[in-house]
Amino acid sequence: MTVIIGKGEKTALEVLKETYGKEVEYTPQVLFKDLMSYEFRDDLSERQQKESVDIVIFSGFNPVCVRVQGGDHTGILKSARDTVQKQMLEWCNCVVVDLWFHDCPELFKEKLNDESRREVREALNREGLAV
Repeated sequence: MTVIIGKGEKTALEVLKETYGKEVEYTPQVLFKDLMSYEFRDDLSERQQKESVDIVIFSGFNPVCVRVQGGDHTGILKSARDTVQKQMLEWCNCVVVDLWFHDCPELFKEKLNDESRREVREALNREGLAV
């Protein structure tokens, strides 16, 4: 069963599947705490215990955490939490790819087309991921 919560996530998942094929595992809504190494797990806040990452790609190497970042992620509090989450994921050898609403307008319209594909692939390229 695929659980998609936020705007843009369904289309992002489809583009990722087209890009990387069936050789990798795509898991939506992975709990943040499950991506943390044992050094961090005991120190997570109550909020962090409940947070999730929109889509995680497991390919046998470092997990790729794809965060679909809508306009609600631009506020001071949420953007600060996002920054902390990203840093902690990177400390735990995850690659973080943010798909921002302002960089991916077609994606956020849930349109699977050449433009939304380009938007996602550009974000992957920015993080040094081969597409």
